[in-house]
Amino acid sequence: MPHTSPGGSRPRARNLTIEQFLSSREELPSDELQDMLSMFNGGSFMECHQAVYEATGVWIEELVPVFQKFDATLATRDLRPRIEA
Repeated sequence: MPHTSPGGSRPRARNLTIEQFLSSREELPSDELQDMLSMFNGGSFMECHQAVYEATGVWIEELVPVFQKFDATLATRDLRPRIEA
């Protein structure tokens, strides 16, 4: 179960490294994680990271530059159809 803030139902913020997150995954039941992951459809990587933070209170700072690069790659990719001559 996510850690909640002292006065409310919103999860308490936890800034984790990737290693800490991977070693603490047992804290979140797999069915709860699957339910949360099934809600994400489209959007950017950073939007997904923010949504996970809002739902669980977990923020992994190491992923920010990675997700920003992924988002930049998606935003600048060529979507024109390839036409063979």
